[in-house]
Amino acid sequence: MAPCTAQTLIDSIPYPGISQGFWGISVNPDTIFLGADFSGDIYFSDHGGNILGHQPTGHNFNHGLVRTANSYLLAQDYTGSGAHLYEVGLQGSPLNSWVFPDVIGGHSSGIGDICMDGNAVWYTMYYPDFDTYPFAYAYKWIPGAASPIDTVPMHGSQPYGIALKGDTLLYVTDNLDGDAERIYSYNLTTGQDIGFVELPDPDGDQSPRGMYYDGTYLYLVANRLGGSAFAYQTVYIFSFDATAGIPPSTAPHIAIQPSPADEHAVMELPFLGRDRAARVEIFDATGIQVLDQNLTGSRIALSTAAWRPGLYLVRAIMGGNKVVTGRLVVAH
Repeated sequence: MAPCTAQTLIDSIPYPGISQGFWGISVNPDTIFLGADFSGDIYFSDHGGNILGHQPTGHNFNHGLVRTANSYLLAQDYTGSGAHLYEVGLQGSPLNSWVFPDVIGGHSSGIGDICMDGNAVWYTMYYPDFDTYPFAYAYKWIPGAASPIDTVPMHGSQPYGIALKGDTLLYVTDNLDGDAERIYSYNLTTGQDIGFVELPDPDGDQSPRGMYYDGTYLYLVANRLGGSAFAYQTVYIFSFDATAGIPPSTAPHIAIQPSPADEHAVMELPFLGRDRAARVEIFDATGIQVLDQNLTGSRIALSTAAWRPGLYLVRAIMGGNKVVTGRLVVAH
C-alpha cells in the first residue's frame, strides 16, 4: 500500500491551555464542535480557534461526536460489557441510548470514533484488537439493530478517528501498540485499501483522536504536539484529492463471485497457487465464525445455502502469517 501523496496538511488550529483531552469533532461552516473526553462537555470554537462556550452532556466521556440538526451523538469510552451510543439534545438533555452490538472478538468494548452514513453510524474499534492483520475493524451499524451491516478490516490495532468521503472510508491509527500514526483510506466499493498519509508530528507521538470530513477538508483532532502530553489540543486540517496522486493498492485481495450470493460462491485466490494451502476463516457481521478450514488451490467453491443473509468477512492466512481479506454478501 502506497502513501497518499495527494493529501496535504494545509492548516492547524491550536487550543493552548485547555486540558480537556478533546476526542470527538464535528464541523460546520461557522463552528467547530469538540467533544471533551475528560468532562464529557461539548466545546464550541470558531474556525480561528477561539472558544465560544461549552455544553454539558450529562456524561464524563466522548469517544466520538456527531452533531445532527437537533441533537448530538456521543460514544462511550472503554467498557468491558459493550459501550453505549448516547443521543442528547442541543441543550444537553438525554434523548436516547443504544448498546453497540457484539463484533468479531466479543463485545464492542473500545470505540475509537463515529461518523454518520445516512441513518447508519460508522465506528472504529480499538478493542477487541488482534495480533495479526486485520488488527482491528470498523463497522457500519444502524443504532438499535442487532448487528452491523458492513465491516472493514483495518491496519493498526489502535484505530481512532473515522470519516466518510463518498465511497472512501478514512481512519487514523495511534501508536499506543507501536503502530505507525497514519491516516488510511479504504474503498468501500472495491473492498480494497487505497493508501495512507503519515501524520505531521515531529516525534511520531501525536496521539490522534477524532476526525470529520466537511465535504472539502478533513479535520483531525490530536492531543499532543511534540514530546509533551497535552501541551496543546490541536485540530489539523487536510486537503486531498482522492482521484489523483494516490497509487492503487497492489496488495493481494480475495475476489468472491457472485456477491450477493445465494447458495454458492467461488473464491479466487490467484496468489495462492495450485499446491499451496491457506487457512480460510469466514465470519458474519456479528463475529460468528461460519468457516475455519485449510484449503488448497486458486479457485475454491463455497456453499452458502445455510448461511444467514448479510455481510461476511473472509480472510486467508498463509505461510509467515501473511493475511489477505475479502468480503461477501449473502442474500437468499
